[in-house]
Amino acid sequence: MTTLRRAGNTLFWLLLGALVLISAGLYNGFPLVTSDTGTYLNSALELSVPDDRPITYGLWTLATGLRSSLWLVIFAQGLLLAWLLWRCMVAFVPRLQHPAGRLGLLLAATWLTGVSWYCSQLMPDIFTAVGMLALALLLLTRPALPERLALLAILLLAAIMHSSNLLSLLLTVLSVGAVGWQQRLFRRGVLQRASWLLALAVTLAGWVMLPGLHLAFGGSGEISKASPAFLMARLSETGVLEKFLHENCGPQNQYKLCAFQNDLPNDAMLFMWDANSPLQRTGGWNANRDEYRHIIRQILLSPRYYPLLVSESIQATLRQLTHVGYGDGLTPFRENTSPYWKVGGYTPYELKEYMSSLQNRGLLDFKSLNERVYTVHLLALLAIGWLVLGAGRARVAPAAVGLVLVCGAGLVSNAFVTGSLANVLDRLQGRVSWLLPWVALLLLAQYLPVERWRPQPHPAPESPH
Repeated sequence: MTTLRRAGNTLFWLLLGALVLISAGLYNGFPLVTSDTGTYLNSALELSVPDDRPITYGLWTLATGLRSSLWLVIFAQGLLLAWLLWRCMVAFVPRLQHPAGRLGLLLAATWLTGVSWYCSQLMPDIFTAVGMLALALLLLTRPALPERLALLAILLLAAIMHSSNLLSLLLTVLSVGAVGWQQRLFRRGVLQRASWLLALAVTLAGWVMLPGLHLAFGGSGEISKASPAFLMARLSETGVLEKFLHENCGPQNQYKLCAFQNDLPNDAMLFMWDANSPLQRTGGWNANRDEYRHIIRQILLSPRYYPLLVSESIQATLRQLTHVGYGDGLTPFRENTSPYWKVGGYTPYELKEYMSSLQNRGLLDFKSLNERVYTVHLLALLAIGWLVLGAGRARVAPAAVGLVLVCGAGLVSNAFVTGSLANVLDRLQGRVSWLLPWVALLLLAQYLPVERWRPQPHPAPESPH
């Protein structure tokens, strides 16, 4: 009975935590949407594989929303994230025992970082951070078998939720393993070797499971049909494509892109989505897939392009690390837009809520949040540096240092993958950047010397002689 009561008490606090984590959706009046939301909802409605993204989030939407309410989708996201954050507090802040204190820390993180603005979206973006948290708990704690299996399942789900997650999470696992081996963290017991091998196997399995999932739902068995187009857009933005076309266009190579070699778009977004871009004017990504694959292969096999590719990748990664603002893509999507039609197709009776939301009335303002977020990120960096590298390092447990390592590797891996292979956008880094202040809060809550702030007792008066 005591165990049942304890489980019920934990569930109560987790439900409160989930509500905190979807508070942005509650404030908005409806789950937040982006231009991509319609594609994901369409894959849920038709059980079809989109050309440019996995079907996984469509299945998640179908399973959690039950075709009855889109609120259930973001509430499930909030509950999953609340459990992971709660487990982090139990593992890394043991002196914070009372559930109310943990909920207070969650409230502070939500207000300081704006994580709720990602958790409340009908988008798979929050699952990148979910995968990194599951990985940290796997590698740095010793969970019981049921919890370990749950964490492995969450890691796999996060990996196949978005095509960029496959590479981001794999690079995170590999980089943590490399640093762990070099710093002997496995031998010292900071990282769990068996758990690392399992995490590596799971992230590798995602590369096989996602194409298999697409085949099962009538797809082509590819991770994404549009990958060559996204890569080509990025090569156009960096100038590599222009250099290649100038050097290779001629009678021997009649690429369709040769007609646009002096008129390539300045950024990847225009290359992908502008109606007058070379991609759109030549038939879209399906019509250009073979040509784009051939050009990409020629570039990757030509060492003369390597210095430019490396330089651009480093630059894009560093730029992406600084793009942590909120509100990217959260514009109104009213009548005759893809999100509007697909929300109406999924839950028609919620369409009025959708239309009257703050987002669709153009009333969302992220200025104050973004000013706060950039300050908080800077303070978080200083706090982590002081605790892990500076005067506070003597008190910090090795597992806490391991948490900094895992989340730091995750942030850099995400920045490298999204910045180098897709676009430098706030949305793509903001989805994970909130982990930095979260880790700082955990370390401060555990290691900040609270005795310094407690009132000191007045000395007893001396007795008269």
